[in-house]
Amino acid sequence: MQNRFFAGKVAIITGSSMGIGKATAFELAAKGARIVLNGRNRERLAETEASLLAQGYEAISIAGDMRSIDDCHRLIEGTVARFGRIDILINNAGKSSRGYFMEQDPAVFKEMMEINFLGCLYPTKLALPYLEQSKGSIIFISSVAGIRGLPETSLYCASKMALTSMAESLRVELHTLGIHVGIVYVGITHNEPGKTVIAPDGSLLELKDREGRKAQSPQQVARAIVAHVRKRKFKQVLTGLGKLNRLANFLFPRLVDKILVQSMEKIRRMNQ
Repeated sequence: MQNRFFAGKVAIITGSSMGIGKATAFELAAKGARIVLNGRNRERLAETEASLLAQGYEAISIAGDMRSIDDCHRLIEGTVARFGRIDILINNAGKSSRGYFMEQDPAVFKEMMEINFLGCLYPTKLALPYLEQSKGSIIFISSVAGIRGLPETSLYCASKMALTSMAESLRVELHTLGIHVGIVYVGITHNEPGKTVIAPDGSLLELKDREGRKAQSPQQVARAIVAHVRKRKFKQVLTGLGKLNRLANFLFPRLVDKILVQSMEKIRRMNQ
């Protein structure tokens, strides 16, 4: 049934040269979707495209930075030129940050919002006419850090929380057009080598291995995202810890504050 649902559909996945985006591309392709990959690293993007093609899947890659409206135009127009339609847009491209707010260079404020927020809005805006035609889906990939503000990742939390209000607004505004809007809050996920986060001074830090921590694989997250699209769900929180975070923050916000204050240094060490 799922294969029939996705067969022939055209799915754009931003940030799909590695990690969750890449895994989602393979999951959708296996169910019959035609895949449009996107990312800034042309070499990794080409490798991912070649891997999809080698397995007999239909895929193209369009390199670009979703912070650039011109690159977003190229992504959307290139997709339509090749496939003639857009059925699914998964706004996955994003970046995490590290450091207390008082340590952050103000330039990082702008960079984080451009990557994690505007980098979702630009392609969404440009894809809307085609998604209206197909009665398709817009999916925002957020994080459990977008449920509750956390120490050491304040800018990341803020940029991911912004996606919630956008998804809520769009769900209402686009309802009569038949466009599905969804948002998935991803928990701790195993990362591929080379994944980076933004340091307080704007430089890039390589994210350390999460082996040994309770984390989902990119493939597990990808399966949840694809099921989310299939069921046309609105909000979904992944992992038991993520669901507990949401519930505790709703029922016991002061207790959560106290726990986080007491855990600040531990969280900082975990993020180093």
